[in-house]
Amino acid sequence: MNIEILKSMILNVGLLILLAQVLAGIKIVRKSIVYENRSTREQLFLIFIFSMMSIISNYTGYKVNGAIANTRVIGVMGSGFIGGPVVAFGVSLVASIHRFLIDINGFSTIACTISTLLAGITVILVSKYVKENKYKKSQLFIITFIVENLQMLIILLIARPFDDALFLVKSIFLPMTLFNSIGMVLFVETFKNIIREQEQKVGKKVSLTFDITKKCLPILQRGEYNSENCDQIGEIILDFSNDLGVVFTDTKKIISTKGEIEFSKDKNNLMPEIGQKVLDESKIVVAENSKTGDLFHEPLKEMIAIGSPLVKNHKTFGAMIILSKKYRISYDSQIRFASGLSELLSTQYELADMEKQKDLLVKAEYKVLQSQINPHFIFNSLNTISSFIREKPSEARELLIALSTYFRNSIETRDGLVSIYEEMEYVDAFLQLVKARFGDRLDISINIPEELDYMVPCLIVQPIVENAVIHGAMKRKNGKVSITINEIGKGIRISIRDNGYGIPKDIIELLEDDEISDDSIGLANVDRRLRYIYGEENGLDILSTSYGTIVNINIKRDQVSAMVG
Repeated sequence: MNIEILKSMILNVGLLILLAQVLAGIKIVRKSIVYENRSTREQLFLIFIFSMMSIISNYTGYKVNGAIANTRVIGVMGSGFIGGPVVAFGVSLVASIHRFLIDINGFSTIACTISTLLAGITVILVSKYVKENKYKKSQLFIITFIVENLQMLIILLIARPFDDALFLVKSIFLPMTLFNSIGMVLFVETFKNIIREQEQKVGKKVSLTFDITKKCLPILQRGEYNSENCDQIGEIILDFSNDLGVVFTDTKKIISTKGEIEFSKDKNNLMPEIGQKVLDESKIVVAENSKTGDLFHEPLKEMIAIGSPLVKNHKTFGAMIILSKKYRISYDSQIRFASGLSELLSTQYELADMEKQKDLLVKAEYKVLQSQINPHFIFNSLNTISSFIREKPSEARELLIALSTYFRNSIETRDGLVSIYEEMEYVDAFLQLVKARFGDRLDISINIPEELDYMVPCLIVQPIVENAVIHGAMKRKNGKVSITINEIGKGIRISIRDNGYGIPKDIIELLEDDEISDDSIGLANVDRRLRYIYGEENGLDILSTSYGTIVNINIKRDQVSAMVG
């Protein structure tokens, strides 16, 4: 191997990488690269930039036997990977013409001109595939390696005399195929960092889901999913996220459109393709284009649409579609943002629905005693989820499901009674949320026999567990809560134990006197419900010391059966 050629190739690759880093700091270059749909002016600008890189490579290359060992292929193919097919075509045309003109009579001129055009054609054909695979380094290396090998073959086939062509190929084969392939990876990676930075900026929107939901709470509490409320929610989303548009649909048509996308009134009675797909599949749908005649056909030429289902009681009642500018690498951050936001909105709609549906679940007297969801717990849970969304999206999604289960189980009951296992699913959801909040500080153990055939009042265990966690265990540096269920005679005993400092004697006395203090609303509600349902002698059984508290709930089968009957 010619050491001088090797040095020249390393120097030229380094020069191109340095030039790429300088260009990456220029605002107009960053803008042209980040957005996929570019104006003619922006495309011409990219053609100029990458053409200059290719031309410079011709002059900085090392002359070998009347030819040039150079890095021109990096500028040509890099333009296609970064700028797209139109830019690649323009750059390959300019670079090949320039290569021909600077040495018209050279013995390898025609071969190098053809190989430059071939490099441009190759990147036009494979750029979409490489983009879809997120610009894998191995693919960039292999594609460039193949193109360089084709160039060597073209030189052998066309350049004459053949002996000179063979000598040239032997001299430049290894340094050009190897270092241009490595250089291509480094070159594209430099520009890809620009897009990654933009992705990170977009990713910050994920942390806005909690702020958006909080701002929307007064609207969501109305419980009405209609055009007026969705218009207000859409405006809030756009104010926080800087997206281009937000569209809400019901199960049949668009009911709200906000942002840079507008439909005529007659089209509001239609459902876009992405909206119908979200409703049918009840999952996140990403659309980069749509068929002719679809409402989103024109907008999706410049935007990307991310549709998320709005779900209530396991049923999709609408779709939220967020429209953003197209980015070239990944839509993960936009997807996480849309998914997290739609789940939080769905949860809030379920919360609003809970009050309306209580009348269908329990008797009038029972409604008065229905446990009330602690608003502080709601906001603590949402805040925990918000902190997880950016760094631990998969765990955040699990917590959103737990939060949804937490609320859903409180309204999907018949006559206010559920099986003991359904009640414990609700408790598990609550514990998953508090465990995420307190981490290793909280130790939880649950012991439940299999095949227990008992019905219990909905929300009868969770308030006691919440009290044990918040007012008991977590008063210690390391809290412990255990839940044990045992069959005793013709009934079951549910025992909740914590290692807190105990319940103050005056609070227990207030409970016994049927008085409620601010510190004992949860305990008092459960105690009153138990006595109301099972008789005055069947309230909570509390044993509390400075070392902890045990709260027992005793439920007899015959009493439960009488309630069900």
